[in-house]
Amino acid sequence: MGKQLKINELKRVVNVDKFSQYANILKDTSNTDEKQIECILNELALKTPSRDVLMKTKLGFILKEMSRRQNLSKNTREKALNLRSKWKEFHKKILLAPKFDVKCDKPTTENRQKAREELRNSFVKTNTGESNVAVFDPNQEAYTSLISDLEFTIFQNNDKLVNNKYFNLIRKCINIISQNSKLRNELFSFNLKIEDLVNQYLLNGSQGKSFFSKATNLSETASTTSSSENPFQIDELIDF
Repeated sequence: MGKQLKINELKRVVNVDKFSQYANILKDTSNTDEKQIECILNELALKTPSRDVLMKTKLGFILKEMSRRQNLSKNTREKALNLRSKWKEFHKKILLAPKFDVKCDKPTTENRQKAREELRNSFVKTNTGESNVAVFDPNQEAYTSLISDLEFTIFQNNDKLVNNKYFNLIRKCINIISQNSKLRNELFSFNLKIEDLVNQYLLNGSQGKSFFSKATNLSETASTTSSSENPFQIDELIDF
């Protein structure tokens, strides 16, 4: 049986005060004590701090700046950059990890099912029979999944709560899709990402025309990657 780790030995458990002290030492551009700097970098490498800690201490930015200092050795500069890259990669994986639905209590489950049925029925009513227009087919698995993913995304963005705000978002989504034929065609032809629809329009209240152009551009960019989010947006989120 292996040795049991103490709480302060866990990689994700950090001492914020100590990290702040390290940050103050490392940000001093006149400090050329490579032995001290390397010792600190080795200590930091034992931990994987949260994004909040990194944003508070500015350690990510400090490491990035250190990698460009000419008064430090190449080995130290590379060590600083590699540590920052390791932290960024860790948080990037977390942000890109698929979100899984969890089992809810019976009333929540029933209300969410009713919301999906309302979305399904309203989308079926938008079928006009026009040529060159995407049609919502409730009998196809892809469209069933679209409804589930749409409701799930709304639920997740509402702090996993079924309340008045949740139902308002469902109704708002129905109205938007019913009234905006261009947007509807993009969604039903799977050229518009659900995340873009929810985040850029339902939550932010953007205007339809500007949203449509933004969503189309994001969909085109996202089509080159398997991730659920635009990689450029992800890099901005983890630029600590």
